[in-house]
Amino acid sequence: MPKPTPQARALADGLRAARKATRLAATEVADKLAWSQSTISRIETGVRAASAEEVSALLAVYQVTGERREALLSLSRDSGPWWFADLSFQRETLTQYEKEATKIVASGSTLVPDLLRTPAYARAAGSGERRKLPEHKRFVAYIDEAALRRQIGGPPVMAQQLRHLVTMAERPTVELRVIPFAAGAHPGDAYVLLEFGDATPVVYLEQRRCGLFLHRPCDVEPYLRSTVDAVALDPARSVRLIESVVEARPQRRDLLGQ
Repeated sequence: MPKPTPQARALADGLRAARKATRLAATEVADKLAWSQSTISRIETGVRAASAEEVSALLAVYQVTGERREALLSLSRDSGPWWFADLSFQRETLTQYEKEATKIVASGSTLVPDLLRTPAYARAAGSGERRKLPEHKRFVAYIDEAALRRQIGGPPVMAQQLRHLVTMAERPTVELRVIPFAAGAHPGDAYVLLEFGDATPVVYLEQRRCGLFLHRPCDVEPYLRSTVDAVALDPARSVRLIESVVEARPQRRDLLGQ
């Protein structure tokens, strides 16, 4: 069975949360609308696409109004090969995908990838609520050397962040790959690739106020064939480079006048 699209998944999660907020059981909602319980279940799991009229009926039962209602209704319209929307829904959907994925690949160009950030670094980077890497999850991160040397939050925050990277690299399921300055120009972008084993992978691209999910095979394929691996250091050399940046921090602090 194909995995629901990111947009359908977000709508399903939003409708399920709205029902639970009213403390109504799925059977009670089905009775109120004269629908079958299986219809409610399939809508709430994203297996069955809900029309705008059906979503409107559900939201009337749940007494959802205002911006939240409009946001959920918008998810029932114009489903296409990608989903471009605000972060409020997408962060929740991304977190669920991260829990279900068999493998996560993250690439960071100017910043450390979200799942590897310390709380202090995440706050200083303005990324909002910090997401944690699920335990025992196979995770590969490509980090540009610029992200290791860029001052985010000041020297103490950066030193803590770099030490955290070294600690995370000790996990047997985590692989850190640093793209050194010596590699020159490379096609690395900031993205998260989520692989599920028995379903089509999904790619997430995040901007400051919105994000983009890609789920068509033709759109995901370029990320599966990424050439960044060819220019990145192996895990052992990557950790040594991170450690060398930590050791050089006092000198950099003098250089920057901090």
